[in-house]
Amino acid sequence: MELEFQISQTFDDDIKSLPEENRVTVIDKINLVATSFMNGKKEFNENASVPYIFTLKGGYESSLYLIKADNNNRIIAAVDEDPIFDKISFLLFRIIDKSIAEETYKIVGENIYKDYGML
Repeated sequence: MELEFQISQTFDDDIKSLPEENRVTVIDKINLVATSFMNGKKEFNENASVPYIFTLKGGYESSLYLIKADNNNRIIAAVDEDPIFDKISFLLFRIIDKSIAEETYKIVGENIYKDYGML
């Protein structure tokens, strides 16, 4: 199975604003969690949560997660398995301070799903 990463402009801006030391830690954590998703999901399940349930049209389920990047930062990412193309896609939306993580998660999710007409 192939692992694919897509990075939003906001995520790119967020990661660039971190000190170099934190950037390395966050990137390492993303790689660890993503690889874990492919290999049993232990690290993924220990570091990812769904703090808000979105009720989507058509019976679809949200693939949006809040992932612990380090002690102070959280990543908002969508994780999708595509069995047809044998890949897992991580779409990285934001890196935010843990103090505003759940609120920002809800805002990002609402914006994404409204844009696609899913809410």
